[in-house]
Amino acid sequence: MYVYVRGACPWLDEHLKTFIRRHVPDAVFIDDMADFPPDADTQLQICDGWELQEHFAVINRAKNGVINAYPNSDALARKDYLSQAVDFWAAKRPGSKLRQHVPATVRLSLDYAEYVDEALAATDDLTLLRSLEDNANKPPSERQWWILKPALVDCGAGIRLFSTIEELAGHLELAEYEIDSDEEEEVEDVEAEREEEEKEDANQPPFTPTLTTPGLDALDVLVTTTGKLSLSSTRVSRPKRPKYVFKANGRIPSAQMRAFVAQQYILHVPRMDGRKWHVRAYVLPIGRLRVHVYREMLTLLAAEEYKYPWEEGASLRAFLTNTALHLSDEEVLGRESMREFWKDTTVVDDGVLGDPKEWKQKVWEQVCKISGEVFRAAAHTMADKFTTMEKCYELFALDFLVDVTGNVWLLEANETPAFYEQGVAGPMAKRLMESVMCVVMEHMGLAKMDEESHIEARKRMVLVLDETESLGKSNITEIVSEDCPWTA
Repeated sequence: MYVYVRGACPWLDEHLKTFIRRHVPDAVFIDDMADFPPDADTQLQICDGWELQEHFAVINRAKNGVINAYPNSDALARKDYLSQAVDFWAAKRPGSKLRQHVPATVRLSLDYAEYVDEALAATDDLTLLRSLEDNANKPPSERQWWILKPALVDCGAGIRLFSTIEELAGHLELAEYEIDSDEEEEVEDVEAEREEEEKEDANQPPFTPTLTTPGLDALDVLVTTTGKLSLSSTRVSRPKRPKYVFKANGRIPSAQMRAFVAQQYILHVPRMDGRKWHVRAYVLPIGRLRVHVYREMLTLLAAEEYKYPWEEGASLRAFLTNTALHLSDEEVLGRESMREFWKDTTVVDDGVLGDPKEWKQKVWEQVCKISGEVFRAAAHTMADKFTTMEKCYELFALDFLVDVTGNVWLLEANETPAFYEQGVAGPMAKRLMESVMCVVMEHMGLAKMDEESHIEARKRMVLVLDETESLGKSNITEIVSEDCPWTA
């Protein structure tokens, strides 16, 4: 077996190689994609989820090959598409778990502050508009609050809380807004980075995709079925998220962004050491389509003590539990902002959720049910934006909020999640990757499950969904480059 390992978190690469060797001791590791032998029938690729240009072409020639990314996973990773998938699925299924476990979400197309009224009136769902209008005559403590999230931005950037139309407009750029000198320098730095990336891209070998399907070879089929794979004369790649310049506590650069979601903000949450927290679960779909949830989970805490949005001194650092918003790794570690879900013994709000063993088990059961159903919804309702293939797998991080009643809410799904090397997160990440490799090797028919450590690692991955026989058969067989020598 030939193996390429260059993932999004480089510090994990050597650990991944070790886990692979435990199953396939004679695995040959390739450092350069150009060095893959044309006759490599068995191969495994672990690459940066954003850098896929020639990787699919190489994996497709293998009889037994697996790569760590689906061609398209926007139905889960994009906040607006995830909301759409949930709506499509739940519309015909009144008893769907997603109705009770996904906060009310409205998709918005926003430009400038001056056009907020028009944007609200143009949505498919008028729930948000009516809520904001009702809020106008209420004191802040009695309002229904909402959280605004850019659909394409990660790490908590651009997130704002609001309860009125005026507050929403206040978060957006004015049409005549002029950037100051400091912000102009930031924009110039970003543009310089983009120019450098474009120069690097220009030096890449040509990669022009074609789609091989039985009896179908039209351009519209290619575009429809590859989705996130961008078509160009030089390369195919899963595009990186655009870089936006966010000024601290400033307006959102809506002139550059259009797609947002407004999600109902869950106000009443139990607190841990006085802070808000959420649970991060790692979910592994593989092939077409078996979904696993990793038994170990993280508890992620906000940087500051929790306050309601209307309280004096309230800030985003109290509302948001994304570790990227903390000032530094030292602060994250010093305040124990990342904790092991099962092992942490901190009392939550003097026991408002009851006995820790009981409420944690209930949280776990809800996480498994929600995860299985949201992947089923994406696969069945938005197949063009969640393209599952037998030679693919992908690791997601799903974020869940627990309210004071113990109900679990799915907040978002993150593709290509980052892993901290420090604190409890580092050892857990290594255990996670060991379990991932067990599932991948099992999928390839190469797993050695006669060792106790392998058995234990495999048990940590819990199967919550198997749609292998339920999904419609795909006509997609491969995505290859016309210029590759093995296609001649």
